[in-house]
Amino acid sequence: ANKSQIIWRCCRNDCAGRVRFDGTGYIKVTDHLHAPNPEEIISVEFKSNISSGAAISHDPPRRIIHQALLNFF
Repeated sequence: ANKSQIIWRCCRNDCAGRVRFDGTGYIKVTDHLHAPNPEEIISVEFKSNISSGAAISHDPPRRIIHQALLNFF
């Protein structure tokens, strides 16, 4: 295996979806075995907004979550 490559796999254990990054671009290795789940995508984006807000702010968690809700919806 080439150490300069990074391979991502789908987070679902029953899926063969793989993508390779070779330092210059992304190459799809195998397709997903399932359809996308829109609710899961929304959830991941919302959690990411909360995490990034917490990393750059000294506000209490209640305010960070409230701000993420206002920005998201």
